[in-house]
Formats: sequence, structure tokens, C-alpha cells
Amino acid sequence: MEREIDYDIVVIGCGVAGTAAALSAAETAKNEGKDLKVAILERADYDHRGGNSRWTASYMRMKNLDEVADNFVEDMLAFSDHYSDRKYIETLAENAGSTLRWVEEKGVQFDYLPTMFLTSSKPRLLPVGGGRAIVDTLSRRAAGLGVEIIYEATAWKLLLDEAAAVNGLMVRVKGGASLKLKVGAVIMGAGGFQGNQEMMAQYVGRDAHKIRTVAEGGLFNKGEAIRMAMSIGAKTAGQFDAFHAEPVDPRSKREEAAVMTYPYFILVDQNGKRFVDEGKTTIDEQYEEVARKIFYDLPGHIAYMIGDQKMYEIPHYERAVETDKPAISADTLEELAGKIGVHVEQLMATVKEYNAAIQPGEFYWDKKDGKKAVGITPPKSNWAIPIDKAPYIAYPIVCSNVFTNGGLATDTNGRVLSQDDDAIPGLYAVGETAGLYYGKYPGGTSVLRGLVFGRRAGQHAVSYISKANKLEV
Repeated sequence: MEREIDYDIVVIGCGVAGTAAALSAAETAKNEGKDLKVAILERADYDHRGGNSRWTASYMRMKNLDEVADNFVEDMLAFSDHYSDRKYIETLAENAGSTLRWVEEKGVQFDYLPTMFLTSSKPRLLPVGGGRAIVDTLSRRAAGLGVEIIYEATAWKLLLDEAAAVNGLMVRVKGGASLKLKVGAVIMGAGGFQGNQEMMAQYVGRDAHKIRTVAEGGLFNKGEAIRMAMSIGAKTAGQFDAFHAEPVDPRSKREEAAVMTYPYFILVDQNGKRFVDEGKTTIDEQYEEVARKIFYDLPGHIAYMIGDQKMYEIPHYERAVETDKPAISADTLEELAGKIGVHVEQLMATVKEYNAAIQPGEFYWDKKDGKKAVGITPPKSNWAIPIDKAPYIAYPIVCSNVFTNGGLATDTNGRVLSQDDDAIPGLYAVGETAGLYYGKYPGGTSVLRGLVFGRRAGQHAVSYISKANKLEV
């Protein structure tokens, strides 16, 4: 007996993970001679589709298109204090190259383009055109294979059959009306919950509503997919009280308005006091820790980079200042302190103490140079150069939320697991909807895993549908 369905496979979310899943499912079905109906549900309209993916540069932790960076698996495990799933990470490493080649075949180009990291410990491969190029290319290819993309539609409830397999989806469309879809499988690629103030407060804590999303796409990530799955007994993974953080200029409305030149100067709080070793290590390995410290430890959740005209002498400095707002400038430190509302005498004392603590040595902007400032608290480990060349400059810096870490536990095919570690039939989670990260984020892995497990989930969902149909006959 043939089941009555609206779609064999419904993908929730039109970001890199969702579009990879939908295209993979459509391709797999075509290659196997199966006529399956696949659809993507996207909360946003066409012009804003893609969630975070639309705005990300999509850094990837790859030596080249075929090989992940050295120590990829061990680094990811170490960054999580070994809480992350080793098998999941090993699967990611094993399939990263072939997945990027698959994406390249669809028309996306990759290159080692300039990044905002003037110092870096790991390579960063990028798609030309960023995440938007991936979303546009994969969704166009999917549509060419018959995948329907339904915009301004939000899934809000999963439905189960008598065997506890997913067989339906409640969807709310623009205007507020809700409809029921009969489905064979659901792949959730709807991001995390950074766009949901209530969930941010629940998991991240007090004042979490003050943490801006790094791009407007994050506001579409409301966490329903995670909650829908939890309501039917899904297991979770990833650190729910943490998120990937990035330091940005609060004056700017543009995406990723990062200020990454602070390692060459100093960071102070509203009282004019330093609070961190700005030169601890390369910028790509320390910016998240600094951003979190600004939010959790500082009055007003804000810091200020204090520098001088030497910033403009650093080659390619403009790559590391992605805000579209100019530096706040003044001829004296007293005047600068007044402009940014920082305690005047303390700021002057801080700069004087810092300048006096700088040790002799050669300054190298592009690598750890060991040029220290000692005898002060905290000390500075690299890039300690005096702040003495007026006009002086300042940038305000706050913590932004790139994505949340908590999500659903899945196996290596993207199947959502129950609390008893059994796969919930017909349910998959990919991208940030699937939990993985704990502690420190291993840069350049998020988009990569969205693509790898989106592709795998799409393939597996076709296999699952085929088996289910045979049982129905």
C-alpha cells in the first residue's frame, strides 16, 4: 500500500547545511532512479534566505581542497576538553575533502583569500563569494532537480506515526495560518537559537538578550527545530550555555563588524584598566576568549581598543578592521578618554605604565614576535609597542554571538538520537541544529561540518525512505 504524502523529504532551513542536504537527497534519488519529492522550508523571504550562512565568509580549516589542516581531529577534541564526539569529528575529517570537491563540481570556487586574521595558526580556505555563493549555487542546483523551496514558512511541530517514526510536520506560513504536511523524513538545518531571547536567557543566562548576533541572519535562528526534537525525546549535545563569540564594534550595523587589530595595542574597560593579555597568541586563537571576557567580566559588557597612528602603518590593517565606523580620534589621551567615557586619570596611568613595561626587541606584525611588556598585570606576550604617536585612536568593542553551541545529538549520518541513543526514525539534524562544540570553538569547522553532514543526511534519508516504502508495499 502506498502512503499518502506531501513530500518524501522536507529540509528545514536554506543555509549551507540545508541546501547541501536537499541537493544531496535529490541527486541520490535521481542516480538511483527514484522519483522523490523534496522541499526546503525557509523562514525568511528569498532576499534574506540562508540564515547565518548568507553572511559568513565561510572559513574552512583546510590545508588544501582535499586535506584538512594538521592535527584536525585532535585539535577539535582538545578544544572541547574531549567532550565532543570523536567519531563525528573523524567522519568530518575523512569526508571534508570529497565534500568540498562535490561543492566545487556544482560551481563554487575556493581560494586562500585574505582574511581578517593578520596572524593565524591554521590555514583558512574560503569559497569565493562566501557562504552566500554556496547557498545560491546549491539551492539553484537543487531547484534544477525539482526541489521546491517554500519561503516564509516555519515548522513548529513534528508528528509521529504509531511506530514513533516522523511522518508529519506542522508548518506556519506568512500571515499566521498553519498547515499539516505528510512527510517521509525531516532534515533539520535551521541553525541554533541565538535569535530567541528566551532560549538565550534560559541557557546562556543573565543579560543574554544584550548579546547581538554577529549578522542579521542569526535573528532567524529561533531554536524551534531543537525544541521540536526535544519534545519527542531527542538527546542533546554541545554546550548549551556557550556560544561562538566574536569582538565587534557596537556602533556598526553591518555583519561581522570585527575589530581584530587590538593585539598590537591595548584593551581597557570603562574604568580605563587593562584586563587581558592582548598578545597572548595569534588572533585566530584568542579572539573568542577575549569577546567572552568582555561580556562576562566587564562593566557594561564593553571594552575599548586604545591605540595610535601606528595602526595605519601595519600592512593590511584594514582587513582586520571590518567595522564601517571610523576610529574615535583625539590629539591627547585626556580628550580621547572624554570622547569614549572612560576614566581619564586611570586611562592615562594605564598607558604610561604599559609604555614603561615594554621590553626591547624587534616588532613583527605578521607572527608572534615575543616583544613583551612585563612587570604589569596582566603582562603582554607579543606585539608590545608604545602608544605614543598622536592622534590617539579608540574603537569600542562588544561581544557578538556567531552561533550557539547547544543542539541535538546525531550519529555520523545525521540521524537524531533518542535519550537511549537509538536513531529516531525519519529525523535528521545538520549544521548548528546538531550540537557539537564545547569550550573553545575550533575555527573554520562550522560551515565545513554543515556541508559534510548535510550531504550525508541527504543521502541517508533517501535510503531510509526507500526502505520505508518497501515495507509499506
